[in-house]
Amino acid sequence: MTEEALSDIEELNSVYADLTEGRTAKPVTIRNFLWWFGAQRRTENNVRYINDQLAMVGIRTIPDYQGVWVETPITFELIADHQEDESELEIVEVVPSPGIPAEEQVLASDAPAVDPSYTIGEISSANNVPVKVAPNATLSEATTLMLSRNFSQLPVMTNERDVKGVISWESIGLRTSMNMSGPDVQSYMESPQEIPASASLFAAINTIVEHNYVLIRAPDRRITGIVTATDIALQFEEISTPFLLIAEIEKNIRIIIDKKLTVADIRGACAVEHLPESFETAADLTFGNYVRIFENTACFTKLCLGLNKETFTADLTEINAVRNDVMHFNPDPLTSQDLKSLRNMASLLNKLRRIGVF
Repeated sequence: MTEEALSDIEELNSVYADLTEGRTAKPVTIRNFLWWFGAQRRTENNVRYINDQLAMVGIRTIPDYQGVWVETPITFELIADHQEDESELEIVEVVPSPGIPAEEQVLASDAPAVDPSYTIGEISSANNVPVKVAPNATLSEATTLMLSRNFSQLPVMTNERDVKGVISWESIGLRTSMNMSGPDVQSYMESPQEIPASASLFAAINTIVEHNYVLIRAPDRRITGIVTATDIALQFEEISTPFLLIAEIEKNIRIIIDKKLTVADIRGACAVEHLPESFETAADLTFGNYVRIFENTACFTKLCLGLNKETFTADLTEINAVRNDVMHFNPDPLTSQDLKSLRNMASLLNKLRRIGVF
């Protein structure tokens, strides 16, 4: 590789230098890795840029930075060091699909083979090494840990890979009520429930619903975390909140437009190429159309919202960017600022509706 072909990212060039000189590159968390590129989240545009920079220097991350928890440490390797010998590769003839433009077929063939499934390993609690007790620990030690940390269960382990069972308030109560108590923790434990970190989140839900938890086992066989029913509820809240706020914002905007504007008003605010061929209500429009309508002075005046047009439309433009980000189903949660922007806009529109502005 020539000097001119190096990446624009200084840290990536440093990794390349280490690898080509036979040194092991220092591991880094995915979050810090993203910061190298001025990114906070793995959005579609960020991922495209990062992949281009990695390809430029011939490096890949181990594991792939796109499909695991953002605090996971990753290492690096030169792609050339692990390419298969071309003479051993099977030659596959690519047959064009009828009816699909050539440029689209090229894009499809070049698409990265990244598993789009949301895995259990992407949840924060799946990556927090659980508190554990030894099989010969006293029941008092286990219950004290559970009470002081507000746990419902504890894995019973001899080391980070060897799980003997799980002790819980339910297992303790059941055995105590049947006079089956014993001197140590192993007398109260039950068979452990565990799944690999690569398992689909949805595949894990049934187990968690039935047993209230599941232990997460990494590819190197270590137990890396425990995911409970509470963790799943919090995860779905994190995932669903942006969608619910956006739905609330859009519904209010549609009410405003449908109540106060005509089809002619909308056509006057939006260029023909940005409008559906035929539309009857605001529900037929895109969010980009909404922004253009509110940016139009005649329409904004007719809406009579009592707001400053420049400030409101700037906020609405920001909401549109956040909406596009959310609807691309990025693996990382929104930043606190983006979530705050959604909450603020939803609150503003609700207040206006409540006092009868629309």
